[in-house]
Amino acid sequence: MTAYTVDTSVHINALNASEPGSQDSQAFLEYLERENHEMVCPTLLIPETAAALARAFEDSEKSLAFALSISTLPHMTLVALDEPLSITAAELAARHRLRGADAVYAAVAQRHQTTLVTHDRKQLERLSGVLPVMRPAQALAQERE
Repeated sequence: MTAYTVDTSVHINALNASEPGSQDSQAFLEYLERENHEMVCPTLLIPETAAALARAFEDSEKSLAFALSISTLPHMTLVALDEPLSITAAELAARHRLRGADAVYAAVAQRHQTTLVTHDRKQLERLSGVLPVMRPAQALAQERE
């Protein structure tokens, strides 16, 4: 069974039905929960999600509550950014011209041998061939094969 590192873009996209790909993100996250797939994500997911939701919906309390609820999802493992992981993230950032946060997700996926699921175009383009990376619709289609 494939384990996944799901970045913030997927969680936020799933909540905003007016965004392209929202239904795919919702379906993918629902599938992971229903099928008890392991998710391995950096602890960075929590503050990134809270910040993105608070900016988008201007409701600090609901944004924080939702972000904190992610950590209680079944089969969710949160990985802290320790020194070795930060060095791996720095190497990925430098070699593949990624933003720091994006490199942290990639480093977690690489360390834990998971598939990175994202909507971030640069991660999708620049990490292809480095580690398994795909959009939610692709990951869901692969699961259903």
